Amino acid sequence: MALLVSNILNPYIPKKFGREYYDVNGSLQYPMFAAVALGVKPLFDDWVSADKYQEYADMCSKYGLEVVPDIIFIAPKDGKKGIIGGENITTTYAKGIKFGKNIDNGNVHVFVSKTRSMALEAKKFGWYPAVINNRATNKPYIDHIRFGRCLGFPNCCIDFFRKYNNWHLYSNPYETLKNTPAINRKARGSYYCNNFLMDHTYSLIHHLPCSYRCQETIMFAKKVEEKIMDVEPDFVEKAAEALKKPLLVFSERNFILFDGFMAKHDDNFSIDYKRCQYFQNTARPEDAIDFFDYVGEGNNIIISKGKIMIRDDNSALKTIEKKPEWFAINFD
Repeated sequence: MALLVSNILNPYIPKKFGREYYDVNGSLQYPMFAAVALGVKPLFDDWVSADKYQEYADMCSKYGLEVVPDIIFIAPKDGKKGIIGGENITTTYAKGIKFGKNIDNGNVHVFVSKTRSMALEAKKFGWYPAVINNRATNKPYIDHIRFGRCLGFPNCCIDFFRKYNNWHLYSNPYETLKNTPAINRKARGSYYCNNFLMDHTYSLIHHLPCSYRCQETIMFAKKVEEKIMDVEPDFVEKAAEALKKPLLVFSERNFILFDGFMAKHDDNFSIDYKRCQYFQNTARPEDAIDFFDYVGEGNNIIISKGKIMIRDDNSALKTIEKKPEWFAINFD
């Protein structure tokens, strides 16, 4: 059987609101731009190509938004190889250089808000560790908490992040799953709390929820959805469709999205699918799975307590030992 691997998610091109944002920076952070521009979210941070910074700032100004630049990040040629402390890097890693409008390579990290004071406040805490003299810097933990408050995240989720965002001890998504009540005859999570696609265009939130049914998160995401519905209804329709698709989660930013349906059978889960797409954390290539080709060749996957079986109709293609923190989840 031919591989079923294809892009389930495609860029979203706005029809009525924020087309200028897409033209400058694509659609990966479009919903957060819209949420801030529409007054639901106080602030978001973004990345923009250095040679497009002024165009980006001018575009934001048209929507009543202030942009404050951080530093310019340039990807190291050899990845994390040779970086002291590289094993602790979880997301962004790059060489940082001071921002200057005449620099045309790399990406500028920016803070965007309705007010300049809010953007400047966020800049104090929203910095990312950079590689300096081949050594990864460590960010004081309190800055994560303060930045979460600037971004408008729910207090319960900020506190949950404080407890479990230690990649050496916990898988944050798995801790969130364990904190999510199972409701009979319902999907495990609410699509309003599905943060897995938050860097892939189709998301209504951009934080790690404390539960996949966190009421504070649901209230916030519904406001974002309602505001965007008023100006760009096609996005809301596509986002809801994408966010309700089942997932097989390995770790944060490391999961498979299925175009299919998930069912529960006693303690086992099965996903029947037509297509699948693998998303991995580019900052942690060491966490990537090595069996996705088998998933692409199949059309059914069974997740039990200790095993994952990949099948093509009734034929078994591959059986994998399942790590305790790996899990399947669906949303309604």
